[in-house]
Amino acid sequence: MDGYVSSTITKEIPLRNGFMKAISDVLPLALGVFTYGLAFGALANNANHFTWLETVSMSLFVFAGAGQFTILSLLQQDATLWTIAISTFLINARYIIYGLSLGRDLAPMHRGHLIWLSYGITDESYSVGTMQARQGKLGLGYMAGAGLVVLLAWVLSAALGYQLGGFIADPARFGLDFAFTAAFLGLLIAMLKHRSHFLAAGLAVIASVAAYQWFGTSGAVFAGAAAAFAVGVYSK
Repeated sequence: MDGYVSSTITKEIPLRNGFMKAISDVLPLALGVFTYGLAFGALANNANHFTWLETVSMSLFVFAGAGQFTILSLLQQDATLWTIAISTFLINARYIIYGLSLGRDLAPMHRGHLIWLSYGITDESYSVGTMQARQGKLGLGYMAGAGLVVLLAWVLSAALGYQLGGFIADPARFGLDFAFTAAFLGLLIAMLKHRSHFLAAGLAVIASVAAYQWFGTSGAVFAGAAAAFAVGVYSK
């Protein structure tokens, strides 16, 4: 009995410590998420396409900032359902790359855990996850904590932003539509450490700008992600 209790405790302590460390690591980024979540909620209110409940539901079930901003933009352009679906998929395809990148650093865990952990992969949780991976294998507690904090920040801010949007006639006039871009630039600058990082960022910019001319925003995002991924693979 004593052996069972001690083995249980040794498994729970790392899980809890990892969870708390993830909260500490991702909290500064979650504040940025909260900022552009407010912007998304305000824009959703002014787009005249979403109710408060629909805005919160999309933030909970889609849980993809770039994808949700794209949906708002395409709806304002009266795009077809297939255009919206394909564009959103292409923009969110970067999460597949994120998952492949983090997968090699994950500690052994039940396959069922991987399914719901994949729900919590965001730009922010991926960022802190890659940094944590330099210190050792990523545990269940760490990835769960990082994903949960970002999720709460995003959903709560979208809900609050929608209410605030009722008092703002034109959110874009105050630069709220740029909040998401600014947050991404902050993440990028913080992760530029080596020459290969600068090379990946530079090629991603070139690929994105070129792809945008023919394939629009969704194609630009995917092309930039593919270019950066290629640099990462061949610079090893």
